[in-house]
Amino acid sequence: MRKRLKWLFMIFPLFLTGCWSQLELNERAFVSGIYIDKAANGHIEVSLSFSLPNRLVPGDLGGAGTSGKPYSIQSATGKSFTEAYKKIQATLTRSISWGHTRIIVVSEDMAKESIEDILEFVVREPSLNINQTILIAPGKAKDIENLTPVFERFPSSIPISFTQRKVTVDTTPKDFLEAVNGDMIVGLLSKKKMKMLSEGGKEGLFVKPGEMALFHHYKMVGKLDTTVGRAAFWLRNLIKGSEITIKSPTDQKLISLLVMEAHTKIRPSKNEPFTFNVEIKSKANISESHSNLDLSSIERIKQLERAAEKQIRNRIEAALKTTKEVKSDAFQFGAYLSWYKPKIWKTVKEDWPKVYQDKVKINVNVDLQIQRLGAENNPFWKKERDL
Repeated sequence: MRKRLKWLFMIFPLFLTGCWSQLELNERAFVSGIYIDKAANGHIEVSLSFSLPNRLVPGDLGGAGTSGKPYSIQSATGKSFTEAYKKIQATLTRSISWGHTRIIVVSEDMAKESIEDILEFVVREPSLNINQTILIAPGKAKDIENLTPVFERFPSSIPISFTQRKVTVDTTPKDFLEAVNGDMIVGLLSKKKMKMLSEGGKEGLFVKPGEMALFHHYKMVGKLDTTVGRAAFWLRNLIKGSEITIKSPTDQKLISLLVMEAHTKIRPSKNEPFTFNVEIKSKANISESHSNLDLSSIERIKQLERAAEKQIRNRIEAALKTTKEVKSDAFQFGAYLSWYKPKIWKTVKEDWPKVYQDKVKINVNVDLQIQRLGAENNPFWKKERDL
């Protein structure tokens, strides 16, 4: 028995050895963002943004870091994504690690050509998260890394925050995988040069949410402007804390509402095979009023609700009209048809883009209720005039 225990204690440590292929943290180069541009001769340009550990803790705070920006960007071109990023790897002293990647920004020119090859790499690479954000940028995508990160340490954190705060749609590689015919809606950034007060008046790149890009067969085929593009949030159940400004039914002056809650339900019609019913129920609070509309009157509140419902419905209908013009089922009505009427879906699946454009009819019904008026019923200046 003792002899057996002796052998057991000798063999057991062999099972406690570390992973021989594992890389230490100080041997990794962590990618925070991927930027993809169109290059010459049908090639693509891949730019990777890295955080620099030796600069994360400034030396004047007691760390051993060096001065300078805590991030760097490296670029290379190739016939494929893999070829381009391997060229970058060849110039680095550390191994590229995708585990911290949170965003992929694709140039508008590249998106119009196709993002299918990009998705192929992202989906096949096991260390890349398929739930990371995809955004489109005008001009060069890698220029986003040159923006001035006023509140953040890394430029890539700025566009990521736009999706987190629901000021642009948060589309992921997973969304494209689940979509029919590669049809999807993706946030389109806007950028411009302007003088930055935080930088002592020096000119810097300013980036903000812009239009929405429509995709069909993984290619960008159209856009929704910033106003109509808000319909995407209603149709994708992303509305919360959003603002709606409408004209008062009495004097046409502005009244602002804050949408506190919204729920959208999309279902195919029971009787008509290619008719869909979009039912939206929403609750809002009055945030600001410049109108003489009597907010203490239930009848006037009802008028205001109907005006808000009409504006929301018009935006959604305008967005859907544009998607049909470019044959982009960006809001996945085909998926709803496949779920609820699989037999009908099988007959039109191969020709769905044409069916969506020519035969699909969408009824939009909006029910908005104003819950709270705020600390005042009517504007304070109206009270003063009534004295």
